[in-house]
Amino acid sequence: MARLRASIGLVGLLLSQGAATAADLGAVAPPLDGFRASCEDLGTFCFADACGRDQIEAAESCRARCPSAAIMSVVPAACRPPEAPVTVLRRRG
Repeated sequence: MARLRASIGLVGLLLSQGAATAADLGAVAPPLDGFRASCEDLGTFCFADACGRDQIEAAESCRARCPSAAIMSVVPAACRPPEAPVTVLRRRG
């Protein structure tokens, strides 16, 4: 009887947290071929995103665009090819 209650409780827990959602077999996810780092420096209003093959390269690329910036996040992402133009937003004043 205790096993039955534990099983029912476990199933209820999984269903309440959305862990038992169905997979969409028709959806095609883009391949994750790198990492994207986001950094910002509020002192100079510099915000940048950069890609790299690994976490360290992505963070260093972001820091190169905003030299004294803090790295906010590094996440797996499908990045653009390196020859694509990169936009860096800067405002000095």
